[in-house]
Amino acid sequence: MRLLAILAGMGMAAAQAGNFLIVSFKGEEVPVALLKEIRPAGVILYPSNLRRDPQGVVARLRALDPKLLLLVDQEGGPFTSYREGVVRFPSAMALSASGDEGLVERVGWALGCQVRRLGADVNLAPVLDVNTNPNNPIIGLRSFGADPERVARMGLAFARGVLRSGAKPVGKHFPGHGDTGVDSHLDLPRVDKPKEALEGAELLPFRRYVAAGMPALMTAHILFPALDPKYPATLSAKILTGLLRREMGFTGAILTDDMAMGAIKRHYGAGEAAVLAVKAGADLLLLEPDEAAIREVHARLSKALGQEIPLSRAEEARRRAQGLKAGQGECPFTPKEEEEALALEAARRGVVHRFGPLPIPGQGTLVLGLRISDRYGAEPTLADLAPQYLPGSRGLILSEDPTPVEIQKALAEARKAERLVASTYRWLGGFKEGQRTLVKELLALGKPLYLVALGNPDDLRFLPGRPTGYLATHGYRAVQVRAALEALAGVYAPTGQWVFGGEP
Repeated sequence: MRLLAILAGMGMAAAQAGNFLIVSFKGEEVPVALLKEIRPAGVILYPSNLRRDPQGVVARLRALDPKLLLLVDQEGGPFTSYREGVVRFPSAMALSASGDEGLVERVGWALGCQVRRLGADVNLAPVLDVNTNPNNPIIGLRSFGADPERVARMGLAFARGVLRSGAKPVGKHFPGHGDTGVDSHLDLPRVDKPKEALEGAELLPFRRYVAAGMPALMTAHILFPALDPKYPATLSAKILTGLLRREMGFTGAILTDDMAMGAIKRHYGAGEAAVLAVKAGADLLLLEPDEAAIREVHARLSKALGQEIPLSRAEEARRRAQGLKAGQGECPFTPKEEEEALALEAARRGVVHRFGPLPIPGQGTLVLGLRISDRYGAEPTLADLAPQYLPGSRGLILSEDPTPVEIQKALAEARKAERLVASTYRWLGGFKEGQRTLVKELLALGKPLYLVALGNPDDLRFLPGRPTGYLATHGYRAVQVRAALEALAGVYAPTGQWVFGGEP
């Protein structure tokens, strides 16, 4: 009888281990056998799942298990998983530069409605990280800025918009990813600040978010020695249970960032990290599209349940996951033209005009446009759209990191022009040497030169000289490229505010 009881307990643990798991898969073929085997709480949908038949993928998942929680990264800007056939909105930093919480809420609502029309439940946004480190390798324009108060206000406005759609927002990455110099996708970042400094910056937006009764937060794979000298936040009971639950009073769901990221995987291993995260207070663990790793985590949690982890935690996780199911929202059918108009309004109001006389004539102007990597979705270049939105101009497309041959071709064309417009771009990683060389050579021509920063807005600090004019769009989505050209053409006067931090 005792053996039967033990076996029954093991079976119950295996059945309930899936309550902690948010899994993923590659492509559009739903892994039916895997999902039936582990019975996860939910699935996070990535761009590879949503390319050709996004609604079909969702329908197949719903048919398999109507209770599945479906999650999407729909931040706007670069981190937008549902891209094909929907309007692509500007980044959080562009929205924040408008200074208009009402506009931010409307965009949050529109992105939430995209999530709902897809058939998903959760929008993994807003980013509440305060981007105090200008060299941050992964946040940058995904943040609402470098001022904690602004980040709190704009982040909450965005979350209110998502809630109005019926989708559930997730604030991230607790307790803050904004002052890191290491990308947690690659290794374990460390933020060495005293608790008082963390309270004044990193923690402030999260405290406001919790106080507003928002439903979910995502953890950061970052070590904060002032909060816990041993474990990164995702694995820290002191941070997730002590600080977030007990001190801050958070009652919603705690989701981890992807447990396959280098910060966790390289230092702890998938199975052991999963147990540590659940013991620390995490409810839902996001897992990479690797069936072997998913099964490893499921097996390790099954073994731990009823031993290292109380069985009651599985029921807690199930309840919190179900609390994130989408509710009734306000998402009437909106003509695409209306969404496009909202995206354009947000893009225009997010353009910062640093200096230089505007407008400029199109006739006699050469526009040099960088072809940004399509990793986060292909977009037209400044040169592609120049003839349409800066009439009379002509364009030349260059690589994101222009080669010497491309630079010589650009110079030959530039010598024939009266004035020059060129795009620059830095978001992930350092400033490209080819861009620096191009700008140096263009400046040496002595012709009027306008630069348009399509990523983080501070490219001036990497350049060898001062151009005639400078605009920053906080992103390279097509609507932002258009907004930059329209500002140059004098269609509107840009009023965007500098929110990046440091010297404007």
